[in-house]
Amino acid sequence: MDLKQQFDILGVLARKEIKTRYKNSVFGYFWSLGNPIAFTLIFYFAFEVVFKAGVPKFVLFLMTGLFSWQWMSNFVTGSTKHFVANTSLIKKVNFPRYIIPLSVNLQDAFHFLLTIPILLVMMYFYHVPYNFNLMLGIPLIFIAQFFMLYGMGLFLASLNIFFRDIEHISIIIMNMVFYLTPVLYPIEKIPENIRWMMLMNVFAPSILAWRALFLNGELNMQFLGLSYLYAALFMLIGVYFYRKLVWKIPELL
Repeated sequence: MDLKQQFDILGVLARKEIKTRYKNSVFGYFWSLGNPIAFTLIFYFAFEVVFKAGVPKFVLFLMTGLFSWQWMSNFVTGSTKHFVANTSLIKKVNFPRYIIPLSVNLQDAFHFLLTIPILLVMMYFYHVPYNFNLMLGIPLIFIAQFFMLYGMGLFLASLNIFFRDIEHISIIIMNMVFYLTPVLYPIEKIPENIRWMMLMNVFAPSILAWRALFLNGELNMQFLGLSYLYAALFMLIGVYFYRKLVWKIPELL
């Protein structure tokens, strides 16, 4: 199968994912915003109104973390089912299986991009200046996060063919990791002597890079560099396990 045919299949599958997600839905893509915006309001009330966290630009602070986390959480927890949910397609059509998680990641990435105008509006509300770092940082951080998640997706989708418990384990782990990732709190609140441990959380650098960009107009090279390091690491892991296991996928589904 040549590259053009693969792109055609990728386009078809990505469009199918989007149409399936909003089938018979009146408000369409706005439901993608509903969950993080609802949690923003809840966490704002809990942390700012009740506990008086005193975090500057708190609504923008929360939105930046929650929008990015939604992409991460949705894709990682759903990635375990990418091959299982497409059993009939895999058995009937001969095409590269890696296109399936790629198409789902494109769909989740597309919805994340649709949240960026909201963040830009909130930047204006909080008087955060627009600058060249914003134009450069959005695609750079986006690419790093996209490939890190895609590598994870390849790994988890391949592994779940053999160990179906991966699906349930991933949900539990992501729920725990949410509170271990600086989504709800600034990294500065963590004691400095253990702050390095936070950066070992593979999801943290991307969120911190987005936050530095949208809250301060800063392209933080440390967070960006770690994001690309984790992207390269998980792409290597994902591709390795996919190549090792792909030939068994049709027979085990």
